[in-house]
Amino acid sequence: MKSLMNFSLHESDLSRFENDWNNIESFLRTHGLDGVELFVDHTPLPDFPYGVVKGVHLPYWMGRHRAWVDEKAFHEDMDENEKFFLFGGHDRQDMIANFINALKNAASVNAEYGVFHVAYVELDHVFTRDFGVSDMEVMDSTAEFLNKSVSLLPGGEPPVRLFFENLWWPGLNLLDTAATMHFIDSLEFGNWAFTLDTGHLMNAIMNCTDEKHAIGSVLEVLARYPEDIIDRIEGMHFHCSLSGDYQMQVKINGVPAGYYDLSFHERLIAVMEHVSKIDQHMPFTDERCREIVDFVKPRFLTHEFETSNLPELEWKLRTQIRALCGEDR
Repeated sequence: MKSLMNFSLHESDLSRFENDWNNIESFLRTHGLDGVELFVDHTPLPDFPYGVVKGVHLPYWMGRHRAWVDEKAFHEDMDENEKFFLFGGHDRQDMIANFINALKNAASVNAEYGVFHVAYVELDHVFTRDFGVSDMEVMDSTAEFLNKSVSLLPGGEPPVRLFFENLWWPGLNLLDTAATMHFIDSLEFGNWAFTLDTGHLMNAIMNCTDEKHAIGSVLEVLARYPEDIIDRIEGMHFHCSLSGDYQMQVKINGVPAGYYDLSFHERLIAVMEHVSKIDQHMPFTDERCREIVDFVKPRFLTHEFETSNLPELEWKLRTQIRALCGEDR
């Protein structure tokens, strides 16, 4: 198993290491990590040493489902930045081209995999939870989008292995085994696997408020799947999220007052602040977290955290590695 941490080429990540990749490599060695899972999108990549990149996280265009099933969405009266943020393009062909370019970026850095979200949510949905679609509908539209996109690539296969990640919005959340199996059966290519995001699964379960219970709940969901599906979980985003009480309160409160009067940028900030309270990206502290890893046996484990500075990142890494391995690094 290769142990990684999430990383991006954003200045907020690079500046922690004085924009020096030697410092990044030294940090990885210090903490016993094999490399990074790097966020890439469809835009041209700058020149940097690719050696530490083991996998990538592809962009998530959260409203893709709606635009894919109803092309009138592309012509709605909305901020153009919001339209691209939601749909990933200005029409179907643009969506496909941008996705393919992201895959080419992944291949260009020799990534072994690319993480892809199979989920749908619009900005106000994160407060209302009034999604208006089923998991199956989202997975059907996603499979159609993927099949069409991948069919345009050499050999009809993605250039890097697609790792489908679970979220807690409509789509692949892993709670419905029949829906998951249906999604698998809808794919027309073979170069794929799953990434299990432990925190996202806790969010989907919704009643996780203490770590021991949350770990047990994750294991209960995984136990519903046959061995051949567990074997397809080749990646893991490893972190803890205990936001059950917060989610229940927001479900009662609904959309914040004045939300619809805000600009797109202001609404996005409000949404991201809210999502960060749901998806906490905290380190595991209970050694029973090893049971999740032992059950799945992923090829890649990414310690996935959201941090504001280097000391916070180091603290989260050390805390989680201690729980997982029983030792400090």
